[in-house]
Amino acid sequence: MTIGQTITSLRNARNLSQIELSKILGIKNNTLSQYENGARSVPDDIKLKIATYFDVSLDFLMGRAKNKNASSEEDAGLSAEENELLELFRNASPALQDAALRVLETDQKKESS
Repeated sequence: MTIGQTITSLRNARNLSQIELSKILGIKNNTLSQYENGARSVPDDIKLKIATYFDVSLDFLMGRAKNKNASSEEDAGLSAEENELLELFRNASPALQDAALRVLETDQKKESS
């Protein structure tokens, strides 16, 4: 996946328009469009703003890591399923994260009884 495709994917996952994200980043909408379609290189300062806003590593943004928060291709010892669950959890709304944690905690309490 190219950096432009990754930016588009992250933006769509947050239901943001190009106009909304360009305002957040402090750039023009057509500039963001050019980043997303690969017509223009993304400067390092904008890469950092994007990574910070979406809470992903620069390695993920650049296509060097599969896990959004990994600093390299290595998955920090997590299985593919665990990485997928972690990514889904991080992208969920706070209310859904809270509900998921309650379900897991309840399940763990039943298991230990």
